[in-house]
Amino acid sequence: MARTVAGIWWPPTMEGTPALVVSAAFFGLGGVAGCFLALQSASDGVAAMHDYLDRFLAAAQAGAFDLPGISETLWRSFRWPLAAVLLGFTAMGFLGIPLLASMRGFFLSFSIASFAYAYGRKGLLMAFFLLGIPGLLALPAFLLLAAQGFAASCALASGGGQGRRENPYRRDYFLRCGFCIALTGLSALSESYLLPVFMARVAGALL
Repeated sequence: MARTVAGIWWPPTMEGTPALVVSAAFFGLGGVAGCFLALQSASDGVAAMHDYLDRFLAAAQAGAFDLPGISETLWRSFRWPLAAVLLGFTAMGFLGIPLLASMRGFFLSFSIASFAYAYGRKGLLMAFFLLGIPGLLALPAFLLLAAQGFAASCALASGGGQGRRENPYRRDYFLRCGFCIALTGLSALSESYLLPVFMARVAGALL
């Protein structure tokens, strides 16, 4: 049992650590770009963002705000990890997964920075509840899938011209995929069913 758990967490190795560093680095670079672009473009939409947040918080306090349906929530939650998994089965993932990680970081930081720029501390709190709580499970799962997918893609790319390839898709690989997909599912469920409860309780303090 302990060996299985250790395999899921993927302890640092010559294969795993560089892949995780690359994935996290591109995620961070995308995050920096997202913050920069949000600060450059948010000045034109500050009034609109204020109006949106006021209406959203008032609806949340009354328990009448609308969240996306469960199908849309599942799509938004699973599109990133599924893309990482699929790219991990191709040599194209060597380039595609870093790009995917940077896009994930860009869109997340752009949203957070836009909230913060338009609404200050209240915007940061709003971003934490809307994005941070689901992200507590979804982001580590995505980064783990991106890291192991990148390592597998590198193995495929490096073995392309040889007579044989080392198989990167061992049992632990699929255990981690299942574990991360389960975490992402829990994140989507928390966004659909727990987030309205949190927002209804904190909306009054944010108004």
